[in-house]
Amino acid sequence: MGLSLRIAEFALGFQWKNLSEGRRQKARWFVADYIGSTLAGSTLPEAASGFVLAQPGAVKLPGDSRGLTPESAAVAMGTLGALLQIHDGFGGGGNHPSSSIIPALWASRGGKPLAEFLLPAAVGYEIACRIAKCSHPAQTLAGAAPTSTTGAIGAAVAVGKLLRLDKRTLADAVSIAAFTVPVAAMRALTEHGSVVPIHGGLAARAALEAVRLAQAGLAAGENVLEGGKDSGLLQLLRGDAASLAPETWRGDMLDGVYFKPLPACRHAQPAIEAVLDIISKGSLDFRKIQNIKIHTYPMALMFGQPPRESHELYDRLMSMPWAIASCLVHGGFSFDNVTAPARDPRIEGLYSRISSASDPDFEKEYPKRFITRIDIEMQDGTTRTGECRMEYGMPSESGPYSPRGTTTPPLDEAGMRRKFFDLACRRISRDEAEKILNEIFERELAT
Repeated sequence: MGLSLRIAEFALGFQWKNLSEGRRQKARWFVADYIGSTLAGSTLPEAASGFVLAQPGAVKLPGDSRGLTPESAAVAMGTLGALLQIHDGFGGGGNHPSSSIIPALWASRGGKPLAEFLLPAAVGYEIACRIAKCSHPAQTLAGAAPTSTTGAIGAAVAVGKLLRLDKRTLADAVSIAAFTVPVAAMRALTEHGSVVPIHGGLAARAALEAVRLAQAGLAAGENVLEGGKDSGLLQLLRGDAASLAPETWRGDMLDGVYFKPLPACRHAQPAIEAVLDIISKGSLDFRKIQNIKIHTYPMALMFGQPPRESHELYDRLMSMPWAIASCLVHGGFSFDNVTAPARDPRIEGLYSRISSASDPDFEKEYPKRFITRIDIEMQDGTTRTGECRMEYGMPSESGPYSPRGTTTPPLDEAGMRRKFFDLACRRISRDEAEKILNEIFERELAT
């Protein structure tokens, strides 16, 4: 059988009972956390970017009264939930599975209770993250962003599982998704393009279209994903097709998905944590800083430039210098750093004092650990040092929900609830937010 048919067979055979309770709880948070991220993102001025391509229809997003077509809803929700860069990520593949899979499921909901998303989401995550892992970090280094390339396939399977497609139709949806997958150029991420948050939504839309085409009887071929005598999608993405064995998958990839405690690029977070480490050791007056030296791994240096003059939201969140300077000026880092005025002369005044370099020892640890050390030289000649050894690529089935090795306490169950309400209640009432959580966590899943 071709890989698409084998993936379809895995997806249709996999059941809720096959997941450990730790993985089931993670699946619940996959859905809840992204809904919270979407609600918070919808309060930002940049939320308008998610609706540029919108067409009227019947699907309504969380906390929003306007009706959209399923495809428009997928693009919009994929964008809104990614605006704050606080949505989940997979450490072993460099992708954000939530921004394609959850919007595609929401757009296909059709009145189904949120609890019915859980198993399809878990299956979609497993597949997207397997593909991301087999091509990491080669895909990123080759210039493609894995969120969209792997997300379209994972989302197509998740929607097919939700809609109970037969094996042949689901396999065709996988092949079509592999054929039409949006290949987002990594260069746009490193240039901090304001359109970048949309790429997860584009992958979600591609997934919906792949399912619709497959339901209409169209097909792309048996081996579009893995290739044969000529290259398939995985070869294009620098992936290892031979490492994908759906017959052996048991939900293991869910262990490597982590939730973010801070609104920033994953490669900026270790720098923020290093600053927080310094602040935790004693007060620091940012006005008396002489120089700030960053020692990190090469991938993080791709995000080492200050924002452009306009300081657009995505430009800030993807910038290590902005994140470091903002943390120093505000004495910490939270949602409030994001909603503070974009232009701040105190923050911008620190950019020229920041320099960065790759550390060979830190490079060896990537991608299992994201390590950053920061040395701050003060005007009085003293040096303040902080370090973060974030275990982003270290899977855990039942451990904390955010990576270990950070100054910020890793998220536990109580932390995830606090995060959800902090995000969701920026748009909806506490009672409405409670209703969403209750629908996800308390309703029995009949599978």
